[in-house]
Formats: sequence, structure tokens, C-alpha cells
Amino acid sequence: MCLQLPRGASFADDENDPTGSQAMARLAQKMEEHAAAGASAPGMVITDLDTVRLTARIPIIMFRCPVLKEDGTEEFIECDLSMHNPLAVLNTAFLRTYADINPVTRVLAFVIKRWTKARDINNPARHTLSSYGYIIMLLHYLTYHQRAGNGLMAPIAGPDGKPLRQASQAKPLLPNLLWMDTNWPQEKPGTPYRELPSRPKAMLQHPFEKVSVNTYFYRPGNQTELSNLIRLFPGQDLSLAILLTSFFRYFAYEFDYKRFVVSLHSTASRGLVEREVKAELDGWRHYSAALTIEDPFETFYDVAHVLRGGYYHRIRREFAVAYSKIADVISGNKNSVWTDANGDKMDPCSLSGVALIDWICEPVAATEPTGN
Repeated sequence: MCLQLPRGASFADDENDPTGSQAMARLAQKMEEHAAAGASAPGMVITDLDTVRLTARIPIIMFRCPVLKEDGTEEFIECDLSMHNPLAVLNTAFLRTYADINPVTRVLAFVIKRWTKARDINNPARHTLSSYGYIIMLLHYLTYHQRAGNGLMAPIAGPDGKPLRQASQAKPLLPNLLWMDTNWPQEKPGTPYRELPSRPKAMLQHPFEKVSVNTYFYRPGNQTELSNLIRLFPGQDLSLAILLTSFFRYFAYEFDYKRFVVSLHSTASRGLVEREVKAELDGWRHYSAALTIEDPFETFYDVAHVLRGGYYHRIRREFAVAYSKIADVISGNKNSVWTDANGDKMDPCSLSGVALIDWICEPVAATEPTGN
């Protein structure tokens, strides 16, 4: 949710509170007083108020709101509240559109988020990536890969990340909503997937920076337009196992972190976004092997800037470990040296799909290294 200031209004002390974190702290105090009053206070009931992210680049208040289900029991909705940050709402709408097009996206995102939390690589305060960073990595993979004809997946551009001359022959697993030709979904079946030569403009003044950002992406205007995308990008023939395996392999072994940026502006006709270009345009790190992730709208912002020291290597190692576990199960490797939580040798060949997911998402042991 976004608490938007009225037109012409500003924070009480813009100069010393440019992000509104102090105003958000005062709001959190009011919310805490309201929660303490309990049933005697009219309005929305909230629990588990969390202000740990008030010092983040975009200050956030987190809380849970109980909702009564039809059977009389309660469930809780996890809520994030920001102030004067319409970009957060647009990002949410952007991700929601992808979730609506294909349920495979939601399932993969759920597994990946569970995996990152269990492996302790999902905490920006401790120099690892946010959930948003991993979702951008997932969407980059899905919009930059296509069916290879043998049940596997292949990049839509050349093996060196360069654009394809005949880019129209490439159709990604998911449409690139930043670049897809808006007329293409309405054309007759069999028309090759098509992207725009230049991206339309939908400029918005950044709430905290003295720049305007292009927030354009294709949003289905009605159910018919959404149904067209659902029809054109079906997920019934996609194997969740192969997609998850390929995702882990791509970021463990195939993606060249030294040369390229994880970006949703990577397409068949443009190739991968190069780090050298981002270094020239936006002053990004160039001569390092660290992961860089371009925000789809705030293209000057590196979502992975929080990574420090050896944490990039640790994240990449976790991708490799997850891929290796799946590969051992698929190949029937009887010589694997994996052990379970009790230290007993495991037989990966005996695992079911659910058990394999549980194994991939096994909580990191307290004795495992968390940094270098």
C-alpha cells in the first residue's frame, strides 16, 4: 500500500527528512498506540507492527491485518505500507500482471522465495538480496529464454549475449511487458512474436530523486486482453521441474556476471544489457564479478547494490548447490555424498518431488559459513 500525499503537500521537514522516514516513524507510533488500544479503538485492527525497514532507501512499515474467513477462523494478510512512493504500487501491478498471465510464475516465485529464506540469502540488512531482487532474476530468466524443442530451455539471443539478426523467430516463455508490441496479441494466431523498436513513454517524477522515470509496461486493459496473453503464453506444456532446474543452472554456471547485468531490458533484438554500458551511463561497478540487477523502471538503480564482500559468491554457490541436488536426483547418482539434517547419508534417487523441494529448501545449518 502507498500513502500518497495530497497534491501540493510536502513533508514537515523535507530538507532533513527527504525520504519521509521521520514522518513514517511518527505514523508507526500512532499505529502502535492504536494496536495497543485493541478492540476499544475503532478502525482497522493490526498486529505484529515492524519498523525495521524505516531506515531503508524506501521506508516501509510492515504489519499484519486479521481477516475473518467464511468458516469463522482468522487468517492474516501481510501488509507493507510506504509513503509517497507510487513506484512501489506500479512495481506491484507489474509483478501481478506476470502472475495473472501464467500460474507457473507464481509457483516458481514461491519456491524460490522459500529457498532464499531457508538458505539465509534473503536479507538486505545482512548484505544479501531482497525478495524483489530474486523475482527480477526469475522474470529475466523467463523473458530471456524460450522452448528449445526438446523439452529444455534456451536463451532467445545468441550464446554470447549479442542480439539475433532474426529476432522475430524468438518467442520467450513469458512476454516482455516492457517491450512487447501492444498490437501483437490481437493479431491472428501464428503471427510471430513482436517487440517495439522503441519503448513508449509513461514518465513519472521520482518521489525521492530529481529525475523522471519511464514507468511504461503493457497492462491488459480488460479481461479479453489478459485472456489473449494467457492463450499466447500457456504453461500447461512447461515442466516446473525443468524450469526450476534451468533457472538454478543459468545463474550458477551460464550467466556471465562480469560482462552482463540481470535486466528485463534484455531481449532477442537487443541482447543482454552490458555492464560496461551501465558503468558509462549510470556509474555502476564495472571491474568486478559481483551480481548487478537493473530495476525495470528505475534503470539507474542497482537492486543488488547491497551485496558486500563474499556474499555474491555465497549466493552463486547456493544456486550451484540447488542445481546439483536436482541433477543428482534426475541422473540417479548413487555416489552422491549428500547428508540429511542428522548427518546420515542420503539416497537422492528415493526422493519424491515434494521431498526434493524440501531438501533444496533445507534451512542453512548454524555452522555453515554466511559470508566469505
